[in-house]
Amino acid sequence: MEASEIERLPVHLAGPRVKLVPPDPELHLDNYLRWFNDPQVSQWLSEVKPMTRMAERAWFDSLAERKRDFVWAVHDETGRHIGATGIHGVSWRDRRAITGIVLGERSAWGKGYGTEVMQVRTRWAFEELGLHRLESECFVENVGSATCLERAGYRRIGVARQRRWRHGAWRDSILWELLAEDWFAAQPHP
Repeated sequence: MEASEIERLPVHLAGPRVKLVPPDPELHLDNYLRWFNDPQVSQWLSEVKPMTRMAERAWFDSLAERKRDFVWAVHDETGRHIGATGIHGVSWRDRRAITGIVLGERSAWGKGYGTEVMQVRTRWAFEELGLHRLESECFVENVGSATCLERAGYRRIGVARQRRWRHGAWRDSILWELLAEDWFAAQPHP
């Protein structure tokens, strides 16, 4: 992506190195198709079916109608599209939601982008949406996600045994939570 294109990205949220932008099929569809059909990227996602262009385009088209989901494409400091993140299934009554992230560009793995995305997304969820509780989960074997969640302030609350079928066996998932009061208490005070 050229400098002029980076400057035109409709940035909704930003951190020191990441920009969270509204998903745009012209900018992001091809990467999503590549990532969600890559077994190394999709192995720990909740959906593991072959992704077609038509299905992914239908997902993009459905975003405008979703009232309980907030989704962003993730770009790094160079403007490169490296992943996606979201706040899903918001319960406005209980002020809670489920969070998720996928870094599809393997070259971005292990460089702190996941943690930064979670921190930016969390700040917005608590400060702007007024949510009280965020929840997430990851497979026990997904050490990268567990590390990011912990560094972003999530607390491990337990293990759901044999929660999902993957790679020919039942897999355990770690359940995570982050309460607004804990997040605000951990923020530096001016």
